[in-house]
Amino acid sequence: MLGTHDCPDSTIPEPKRVVTTTPLQALTLLNSSFILDQAQYFAERLEREAGKNRTVQIERAFRLAFGRAPKPAEAAAAAALIGEHGLAVFCRALLNANEFVYVM
Repeated sequence: MLGTHDCPDSTIPEPKRVVTTTPLQALTLLNSSFILDQAQYFAERLEREAGKNRTVQIERAFRLAFGRAPKPAEAAAAAALIGEHGLAVFCRALLNANEFVYVM
């Protein structure tokens, strides 16, 4: 997974890391067993910390993933996604969001 995301070779000193964005990176983030496992762990953490209250789960997830509260439209979309596909799928979506992947 790290190779797909331009993990630097630790045996060669390099002053600047090469950065790319490829379809393979997006597919890896979406479908890798590592990300699926992390999304499940994230969902389990939300259930432990926020209980079964969907609104509280969404608020906690945004705070953990992005360090901010969700906007009303984001909260509504998150509630719909969880209602249709479950909490782990919502967590997987957060882990694949540009806001989570790209640290500014």
